[in-house]
Amino acid sequence: MRAFWLDGPGPDHLGSVSISLDELTSNDVTYRAMPVDDHVEPLEAFMRERGYVTRDEIQLSLATPGLDAIEAKFDREHMHTDDEVRYVLEGEGIFDIRSKDDRWMRVVVGVGDLISVPKDRHHRFLLTEEKRIRCVRLFVDQTGWTPHYR
Repeated sequence: MRAFWLDGPGPDHLGSVSISLDELTSNDVTYRAMPVDDHVEPLEAFMRERGYVTRDEIQLSLATPGLDAIEAKFDREHMHTDDEVRYVLEGEGIFDIRSKDDRWMRVVVGVGDLISVPKDRHHRFLLTEEKRIRCVRLFVDQTGWTPHYR
């Protein structure tokens, strides 16, 4: 995982200042690293801890039919009435998340990264140049995952 502010000069990626795990946590964003080879029990423990009752798996790549339309659904700023939780099994993706003071935080997740964007928090999701991700999605209730655009 790499995280940084999009709105200021600094020493890291694209001239932006890095965001620490403590800063992500203080903005109610949950992050955990889990081993990919043995992730079932830690993922199930996380689900029990946070009250997630169902999960599925999604895979996106250049071979995905309608990839441009799928990307267009999530690259605009939106929020959900349920947490958006992703555990990455392959590839990588980018979450731009609004901080509590409405600044953009960019979090790049890769293999073994679990991220939870809190419900009612505006964000957007982008694929990296690789255009490939396979991840587990966790839900309290899938009806809460409808995007509400800002």
